[in-house]
Amino acid sequence: MTTIMPTDKNLRNAIAWIEEHRRGDADLKGLMAQASTRFNLTPTEELALAKFYREEAASR
Repeated sequence: MTTIMPTDKNLRNAIAWIEEHRRGDADLKGLMAQASTRFNLTPTEELALAKFYREEAASR
């Protein structure tokens, strides 16, 4: 499956970090919150991150 990565560097780094730490039934919402703080995401970037994972879940 091909995934389209966002163009924003902070957002790309956050997604890469989440995927690196995501295992099995890991708490995705918790990882998203940690990534948001870790990569200093703006509210707009946080919404894009949530949309990215919502679309990923819908495509499964």
